[in-house]
Amino acid sequence: MKLRWRLAMASALAAAVSVIVVIVAAYFITCRRVEWARDHYGTYEGYGDPPPRGVLAALADVDDLGWPFVAVAVGGLVLSGALGWLAARAALRPVNALKDAAGRVTTTRDLTTRIQVSGDDELSSLARSFNAMLDALERSAKSQKRLVADASHELRTPLTAVRTNVELLIRGNLPPEDRDEASRAVMSGLEELTALVADVVELARDEEPAVLVERVRFDELVSREVARAARHWPATEYAVSVEPAVVRGVPDRLARAVANLLDNAAKYSPRGGRVEVSLQDGVLTVRDHGPGISTDDLPHVFDRFYRAPSARALPGSGLGLAIVGQVVDSHGGSVSAGPAPGGGTLVRLALPVG
Repeated sequence: MKLRWRLAMASALAAAVSVIVVIVAAYFITCRRVEWARDHYGTYEGYGDPPPRGVLAALADVDDLGWPFVAVAVGGLVLSGALGWLAARAALRPVNALKDAAGRVTTTRDLTTRIQVSGDDELSSLARSFNAMLDALERSAKSQKRLVADASHELRTPLTAVRTNVELLIRGNLPPEDRDEASRAVMSGLEELTALVADVVELARDEEPAVLVERVRFDELVSREVARAARHWPATEYAVSVEPAVVRGVPDRLARAVANLLDNAAKYSPRGGRVEVSLQDGVLTVRDHGPGISTDDLPHVFDRFYRAPSARALPGSGLGLAIVGQVVDSHGGSVSAGPAPGGGTLVRLALPVG
């Protein structure tokens, strides 16, 4: 049974019970008064004047008072049901709007659908929650579409280069020097594609699996990643100063974020340059002495696939800092980048400690 009918029946039943109780009480009271009037005025003996011809005297002549009360009770029941149905229909109008909106989203997959909300009752609160859910779904869908579009664009160039070099190798009429160069280009392109696909998969994660979250010694993790970066970038000097810090998170994801920051600092540092790494109170700072980030590029450094004009000649896909931003955001932290005093770039990563 539909909710509106249940509400209508409940309101009608309550109204009908109240009407019946009142009518029954009035019926018994009236009957008692009629009986008293008949007993009191049954004869005129002993009275100088006839009894008063009022309501009670008129009721004394009525033989049956039951059917009017039954008629009134039935009429009250029907009227109560009709009013209850109208009240239920008005009260459930927001629910019908919610149902219609959900049906439109299911049929058309249009996440821009919204419900007009007015009032501050429970149903209005439900409608606002539904709109907030659609907002979140719309942002997520748009983000996924942008990721797919950007990834397909970025994959096109290395795939074309690999295909061209493979076709040259298949022909088999290249000089040995050109064949070796084409082979190296193929391997380099495959490595770039592998890294790009891995980064896209990393970005496709919406949140950290709760089962993988644990207490992490962030200082030890930073020290390990600095040692790895030093092996990978032997021409870069790393100056490290870390204090003990414990955070809650997924170790592999946090390690990836820290590694991306260190690799990014080394990539933009001059040969033999110095990268300063500091961890205090759960705040990690990484400072390089490279050319720095221009004012125009600062708002976009954590965007997916964004690469500053001065950095497009360097290897990379433009996803490193985007992954950092996503990891930090999923761990409830914050990350920012800005110019360092004296030149270079200073990146500040803060995570909740405890």
